[in-house]
Amino acid sequence: MPPDTLSNSHEMIPAERRARIVEILEERRAVRVSTLSDTLGVSEMTIRRDLERLEQAGLLSRMHGGAILKRRMVDEPLYATNVRTHAEEKRRIAKAGAALIQPGETVFLSSGTTAAQVLGYVDPELRARIVTHNVGALSTVEVAALDIVILGGSYRPSSNTLEGALAVEAVNMFHASRFILGADGVSLEEGVTTPSMGLAGVERAMVQRTRGEITVLADASKFGVIGDVAICSLDKIDTVVTDDAADGDIRDELERLGVAQVVV
Repeated sequence: MPPDTLSNSHEMIPAERRARIVEILEERRAVRVSTLSDTLGVSEMTIRRDLERLEQAGLLSRMHGGAILKRRMVDEPLYATNVRTHAEEKRRIAKAGAALIQPGETVFLSSGTTAAQVLGYVDPELRARIVTHNVGALSTVEVAALDIVILGGSYRPSSNTLEGALAVEAVNMFHASRFILGADGVSLEEGVTTPSMGLAGVERAMVQRTRGEITVLADASKFGVIGDVAICSLDKIDTVVTDDAADGDIRDELERLGVAQVVV
């Protein structure tokens, strides 16, 4: 978006300027302090104070040199709807996630439409154990040497998964060397979250029982999205697999935090 004309920007009162910052974030999702300073015609110090106030109001998260919009996820997206959203990006991300699985590993596989596609891209000759509560993942498996373990529990049609105490108990029978975690939302501040308490309970157990790498699968639309239930913080994440539409500032911040990235 081209910079705004500055003929009247100096006349903006703070509330108007902060409202404009939120509008810019809604358009871009993430923005640098220097860009806001140039666009609104005020000093970077003023912008930083504005961002601090907006963060206190719960509208954004500050990151090194800028900010990212916070978007609350109140309702869990339906599996049947989600499978058609950002389909090409999810396909590429799932293929890259499958390539990370190594022979002989025990791998936890989470819920979600991106995670569900992973098994369809695993080398048919690869021998590994996959432990999952993602019922949708079964439909992508063709001929494979994988040992697939489906956790027990209560079936949740909206997410096409199994959850509840039985699923958590089954997770605790395994030590995984890898966890491939499809994210509903990824926030620099809140980590990986979801609206569903049932899904979060199973996937928090998977985090605790993983002795190796935790890889998050998240297309660009998932960054800045926050559900009410936490799965894990970013310091638990080793790698994020995302698509090339992910904002460069967000990727820079992930790198600064020590999270490796695979961009497809």
